[in-house]
Amino acid sequence: MPMLLAIATDNPVILSLTILLTGLVVVFLVLIVLTGIIKLYGNIVYNATNKAKKPKASAKPQAPAAAPAPAAAPAAPAVESVEDGIPGEIIAAIAAAVYCAEGGSVSAIKSIRRSRPASRSAWGMAGVMENTRPF
Repeated sequence: MPMLLAIATDNPVILSLTILLTGLVVVFLVLIVLTGIIKLYGNIVYNATNKAKKPKASAKPQAPAAAPAPAAAPAAPAVESVEDGIPGEIIAAIAAAVYCAEGGSVSAIKSIRRSRPASRSAWGMAGVMENTRPF
């Protein structure tokens, strides 16, 4: 064995190739080990979060749940004051958008009215607000 090492150190090309191949083997072995460690850690975290999410089994057997009823569209809250000229479909769309944005916390919409006409379009105002906001 010492003779082989002596031969490899005499020729600089063989020495360079030996160092190159040794480095590549070491790097790829370490990458494979790191990949295994990361996968193992991911499995551990996945199993831990699934155990936390699962409901604890009770001692009493539960009756099978009834089939869920088809989801009905939420009823639009009563609107007290509506400006003339706003169609019912627009009111329903506004009520549905408010319900989706706020969830069930909104109990009623008090009024719906048109906004005053602006000198700029909504996109123009958005551009002004974006470009002039303070730092």
